[in-house]
Amino acid sequence: MEGGATAREESLASVLVALAANTTIATAKGVAAALTGSPALLAETLHTLADTGNEVLLFIALRRSRRPADQSHPLGYGPERYYWALLAAIGMFVIGGAVSVWEGVRALINPPELESFWVGVVVLVIALVLDSVSRVVAVRTLRRQAAERGVTVRELLRESPDPTVVTIYLEDSIDVLGAALALVALVLHEVTGSALPDALVTVIIGLLLGYVALKLTRRNRQLLSNQGIPERYVDQLDQWLRSAPGVRAVTSLEAVYLGPREVLVAADVEMEPDLAGVALAETLERIREDARRELPVIARLYLTPVPPA
Repeated sequence: MEGGATAREESLASVLVALAANTTIATAKGVAAALTGSPALLAETLHTLADTGNEVLLFIALRRSRRPADQSHPLGYGPERYYWALLAAIGMFVIGGAVSVWEGVRALINPPELESFWVGVVVLVIALVLDSVSRVVAVRTLRRQAAERGVTVRELLRESPDPTVVTIYLEDSIDVLGAALALVALVLHEVTGSALPDALVTVIIGLLLGYVALKLTRRNRQLLSNQGIPERYVDQLDQWLRSAPGVRAVTSLEAVYLGPREVLVAADVEMEPDLAGVALAETLERIREDARRELPVIARLYLTPVPPA
């Protein structure tokens, strides 16, 4: 289970780098799309605009989810991050995916003429470089977090409770692939004189964005619906509780995410038979204090003493 402050700073850095890159790229692609008339470049412009909006939503998610617990939200604001990340995924699907597919189909029906070819090439090459830089930052963050958790990057992408870094990584990966495909389509359009590659690539970019958006939507839905932490972490918590002084056995243990680095744990424990009254209460409180110190990811630990099975 990953740590707090460093991971939060990494998430924020990934979002800000991606926001700066996408704002610049969206402006350049928009101008190039208007000059060239390329549907693939238009799709990439919509794609990057969707990404830029997503980064704004993810920045809001980071800010709002950091608020401390209060009377109206006694368990904190961690799920705010999942809500805003879900909106970002929906925006990617609608603006980046559906509209791009529509533009591609329209270009198949009414093929456009290609103009200002070299403007499009230069913009796409610059976009490739900037998107690659942003992706490198996201990959480094993912690798660092994966090393902290003792898992592979693939496993981290599948189970990470932090939607911001995962979203940025997937966005940047599709950005690089989309820009490369658009560049190939532009060259083929110029060489062959046919707008078919341009239109087909526009549809492909839209479908790729739709796929990634659905994948992110599913992940955030799981986290919003109180998904439990991975089984290996449940086993670690179980072993830790069993080794705590005064605990004879753990009869049940449940742990769910409250936020990217906040876990709620509830356990039924059999205590030593000689513990009762004040001594029992003090022992349970000591276990909670030890958990806060040794396992800071545990935001809440509820222990219920139960009689021997």
